[in-house]
Amino acid sequence: MDDIRIGEVARRVGVSPSTLRAWERKGLIRPMRAGGRHRRYTSEDIARLRDVRALLTRGFAPPALHSLIAGENVPEDPVVGKRLRAARTRRSLSLRSAAERAGISASYLSLVERGLAEPSVSLLRRVASAYGGTLLEFFGAAPAGAAGPKLVRSSERRRLRGFDRVEIEDLVTFPNAVLEIDIFNVAPGGGSGGAYSHDGEEAVYVLSGELDIWLDDVEHYHIEAGDTLYFHSPQEHRWMNQSSATTRLFWVNTPPTF
Repeated sequence: MDDIRIGEVARRVGVSPSTLRAWERKGLIRPMRAGGRHRRYTSEDIARLRDVRALLTRGFAPPALHSLIAGENVPEDPVVGKRLRAARTRRSLSLRSAAERAGISASYLSLVERGLAEPSVSLLRRVASAYGGTLLEFFGAAPAGAAGPKLVRSSERRRLRGFDRVEIEDLVTFPNAVLEIDIFNVAPGGGSGGAYSHDGEEAVYVLSGELDIWLDDVEHYHIEAGDTLYFHSPQEHRWMNQSSATTRLFWVNTPPTF
């Protein structure tokens, strides 16, 4: 029986050991544990991991990967992808023209619409900008029974899920508000998934944890609990949680962008 350590497996698959651990947390691989501690991989594990990497490169999300690797039919996601497709058809855009506007491939946009790929914040932000709207259109209305446009109780927040390791809590529902205030919950390894820019200005306050933000790939800021970062939104910005704990952020945009 093979007995391969994680560092050697990472080298053979072409990823980092931290990526292998993230895939394990998602249930994509389950290596044996030597004495209940150290991970031990087999040659079959390496073959599976290479398949995982190839499928992720093609844009498939972890739920679809489980089915694909098992040889099952891949289920389509009925929520975000369906709303994304509806937003496109309302604007009478073909898949190809919409993808060109957003600067992505038509095949990848198709995967996202079918719920077979986990869109990044950056990708959905570009799609929303290409459609002339915001991300909220893709995530439905505020919960039923909301107190009203001026008051949003904690139990009534609209939560934007569907990203890879990022959840956004929408705190403002007032029509035509010029401020957008959100709470971002970014799991370890989560981030924007690329750079994006838009009109306006924004500020980020770290409630807990830490975050790295790059502006125009020239400025780099590492911010921690209690820190605030302000910048002009036309700067290309990307961000990532490189720590081992979930980061919680208070994020303000004007005008609304999500």
